[in-house]
Parts: sequence; structure tokens; C-alpha cells
Amino acid sequence: MVSRHKHDGSLDPLSLAIAPPPNETPEERAKRLREEEEAVEVSRRIDAELKLAKVALKKRKDAVQLLVLGQSMSDFQMQYAQKAWAEERASWKAVVLLNLVRSVNTVIDIITGTMEGVDLLSSDPSSQLTPLNETHRNLSRRLGVLRQIERDLRLLLGSGADETEPEGGDGGPQFTPKVQEFCVQSSSGWKGILSRVRGPSTGKENDVQRVAFQVISSCRDDILRIWNDPGTQSVLKNRQAHLEDTPGFFLNDINRILSPGYEPSDQDIVRARLRTTGVQEYQFTLDRGNHAPVDWIIYDVAVPVLVLLSPMSHGQMQRAAWIPYFKEITALIFMAPLSSFDEKLAEDPRINRLEDTFSLWKTVCSNKLLAKVQIILFMNKTDILRKKLESGIKVKHYIQEFRDKENDYETVSNWFKKLFKRLYVANTTPGREFVSHFTSVIDTEATSQTLVAVQGAILRNDFVNTGLL
Repeated sequence: MVSRHKHDGSLDPLSLAIAPPPNETPEERAKRLREEEEAVEVSRRIDAELKLAKVALKKRKDAVQLLVLGQSMSDFQMQYAQKAWAEERASWKAVVLLNLVRSVNTVIDIITGTMEGVDLLSSDPSSQLTPLNETHRNLSRRLGVLRQIERDLRLLLGSGADETEPEGGDGGPQFTPKVQEFCVQSSSGWKGILSRVRGPSTGKENDVQRVAFQVISSCRDDILRIWNDPGTQSVLKNRQAHLEDTPGFFLNDINRILSPGYEPSDQDIVRARLRTTGVQEYQFTLDRGNHAPVDWIIYDVAVPVLVLLSPMSHGQMQRAAWIPYFKEITALIFMAPLSSFDEKLAEDPRINRLEDTFSLWKTVCSNKLLAKVQIILFMNKTDILRKKLESGIKVKHYIQEFRDKENDYETVSNWFKKLFKRLYVANTTPGREFVSHFTSVIDTEATSQTLVAVQGAILRNDFVNTGLL
């Protein structure tokens, strides 16, 4: 044994430093050896973690990375990350219940407002002869308990939640109560919170959803009675409250939703209305034919974040700081809701929502950091656009440039497409192909269109990189 106190010129300083102390007892030696073994094990774990991190970094760099602007692409998870989707599905039950009670409360607001004389603002003289009576008043009172259920479900979805104004037109003289839209922060982990509802624990979240389901179930007969009542439907029609046409409408599915063992279907989740703020990330793996499996990463940027990107929202500083984080993406999917041509921004009622979308589109197309990124335009909510046009809403009343063109779906949708293409050609990198698709609110087939477009973008990029294009 080498002593720390004996100096031998043949020993190097390192040997002296690691030599055991003099007069070491067997117990001390055993302790020292255990500590050395633990230190070696910690070092091995660190090396292994660094190696895994290096592999993960390379894997991420080689992955197909998509940036989705404007709307959730949960149907990617539905089709290609089925295990994670199955684990998450039950989490959406609270969202569906929230959508359901919010619709009921909206109906009650309209009935209450009408019976209290708010309809004096109506331009229709016949509206003064309300078809409502004491039965409607009593039903509304009994259903008042759903106010607290709505509040409880909002709290369940996360402390970082907030409410925003609804998407809607200018309103006009008709009285229509404002339907609040529920927003949660993606960073608040609301899906993680709700996933515990499925577990064996009996925590607060579990209790809230169970009680909400029981209370709504106890109100089922009253809900059906007030919703199916001819007087209620007459008032809703007079107020132009087309609840059936809005995302998150489940009143016609109440018996199925309140059945024992209900779990949201894929279509329920696509229809459910829940806005998220921030950026969410999804990962899955696809097999490209005879090639090795390819990892895909989707960055889903919700609508409120886009406000920071829009030049009409004065978010210049935020925009400059935000885009560089995604300059390595393979493709950018831009979701443009065509049905918003008659709506205003909640953040600034002076600005038309679709005109703001055009402005954001121009900003994205002209950004130098995204010059080599394939941009794919999805003109969404075409089903709602069609219904609005068929109901007589004129595009020229909201977008002057449309002028006196035919107000049918084919003319309007193709005109919007030409406008997007014109802005694209004028502001994008020369030679970059314009790729666009029309989709509806619940069109899960859009996923396959996206994959085809993105795979085409990958091939084009490969040709460019090899000098073939």
C-alpha cells in the first residue's frame, strides 16, 4: 500500500493523490471502495445518457419536421401515433362534456334574454310575440346548475386557462349572446391532468369529471325537452343562433354521450372545440415503402400564437424572435379558415379575420428564414363556408375586392385560392411550387393529402440538394 506521507520520487503525483489514506481500517476501506464503485457507476450513466442524447439529436435532425400554423392536426396522431392516441382519447371526455354544457347554457342565455325583453332590439316585429312561456322559464331555472358544472370543467382543464370572444360576424341588430371560447395553455399539461381520470386514484380531477357526468345525466330529460321544444327552436332561428353549425356542438348526441362507459370517438375529438395556446409537439414513425422507417415531428402552433406573427397585430418583435426556432423544418402547413370572411379578430374587432390570414400568409411566404421550406396551404372550413353562402351572406359586404362576382361556393372558394396564389407568387422564393388543398372542419382525409404533399416536398428538396433541379 502506498502511503500519502511517504515521498517516493518514482511515484507520479496522480498516484499519490489516489493512494488510500494511511492506517485505513477495514471498515473505512470497504466504505471507500463502495463510494468509488458508485462514482464509476454514475460516470457510466452520464456517458450512456450523453450517448443517447447524441443519438436522439441525430435522429431529430434526420426526422421530417412539420410546422402547422393555425389549427390542430390531431388526425395525424389518430392515424399514425395510435398507441399515444388511444392513451389520450379518454382525456377528451371532459372537453366533450364542456362543449355540451356550454351549448345548453347558450340556449338558456338566449331564452332568458328573450323572456326578459332583450328582443326589443330585433328588427322583426313578430319577435315581440314570443313563443316562450312559464315552462321555458322553469326549465331554464332547473338547468341553472350547469353553470357551476361549466366552471368546474374549465378549472379541471388547467389553471392556465382563459376565455376568448367567439368567432362571429358583425352581429347586426339581432340579439345573440356571446358564446365564450375556452382556451388552455399547451404548457399547462391539461392532457396529463385529465389522463389521471382513467387511473385508479380518486383525486380531485377524477371527482370533478365523475360529478359533472352525473349532474349532466340527471338533467338529460330537461335538456332534451328545452332543446327539442318548437318555441325554443323558433327563438333560436329568429336570433340566427345556428348552434348546429358550430364546432363543439353535441346536443344532438346527448343520449350517446351520456350512455354508461362513453368514450369519445375519433369524430367526437375532431369536432370538439378547445383552443390551445403555445406550441405542442407530436412524434410518430412512418414506413416509406422499401426504405427504413422515418421519424416525423409535428410542431402544432395554435391560433393565439399566430397573433404574434401577424403584422396587423403589431407583433414585429415577437415575430422576429419566434420564426428562427423553426428554420430547420421540412415543410410548413398553413391552415386558412375560409369561413372567417365575415368575422372579426377577437384581439382587434376592426380587423377582418380572413384579411388578417392573408396578411399572415404574406409574412410567412416572404420570410427569408423559410425560403427553402415547402409551404402547403390548407383552405379549411369549406363546409361552414358553403353553409354561410347558402344562407345568403354576401362576401362583397366584408371583402370589397370581391365586388359583384357570383356568391356561390365554387366562385368564392376559387377566388380565395387565386388570391392566396397571387400573394404566394409575389412574395415567395422564385420557383417554389404552390401547393394547396380544400378541407372541411372534420375532414380527416386531409392527413393523407398532407403526407403526399410533404413527401413530394422531400423529393423536390432531395433533387435540389443533388443538383438535379
